[in-house]
Amino acid sequence: MAALTEAALLGTWEAALGLGAVRRALTLAVAGGAEPATVADLAVGHRDGFLLALRENWFGPGWSGLVTCPACAEELELELSDEDVRAVPPAGASAMVAAGGYEVEFRPVTSRDLLAIRREAPDARRRLLERCVVAARSEGREVPAPELPDAVLAALPDALSTEDPQADVRLGLDCAACGHHWAAPFDIGAYLWTELDVYARRLLHEVHALALGYGWSESEVLAVSPVRRRYYLELAGSVG
Repeated sequence: MAALTEAALLGTWEAALGLGAVRRALTLAVAGGAEPATVADLAVGHRDGFLLALRENWFGPGWSGLVTCPACAEELELELSDEDVRAVPPAGASAMVAAGGYEVEFRPVTSRDLLAIRREAPDARRRLLERCVVAARSEGREVPAPELPDAVLAALPDALSTEDPQADVRLGLDCAACGHHWAAPFDIGAYLWTELDVYARRLLHEVHALALGYGWSESEVLAVSPVRRRYYLELAGSVG
């Protein structure tokens, strides 16, 4: 992926601002190189691979953050490598799972699936799993997904995580304060958006300050390197 300019970064931030989590992730994935026409039909883990690439392009390798221990509420600092947050991509378009006398062919969850489900609906989880069913059979008979017993569909989440591990990244963490061990979910979409939002707002503040101090336009400010901008900001502050 070619290095993206700060103007492109601001454009992506503006396009994603105000969107829900799924549509925002799709917007960021397109900025990371995904095809706009097909990105919603990619497995979530495949989509998130574009987010990982975009994040590395913008902010470099390595990850840091804070997480709260669920047992004692202690805040822990995290320093992660790329290997900690990357998983093996989906092996194929579909896979099989057997449960309760049924054989179920299923595919990974896509963003289009997530957009089609009202998360607050009481049957949202079941409907999402039904959408992932490609075909189901029992005693030689084809069974429509809506007719599958709950116990059979309950076998799908673990199978989905196995087939698309990038969609369900878990970090094994230990609390230094109380010794509690737990698996914390890692959401690349939320992490990247937080970084991008902070960076974009800081960049806009720099544009505002230099426009006031020197009368420059946004494009003129962004044409100046970040290092030189810092010096201009210091000078503008000293003049004011």
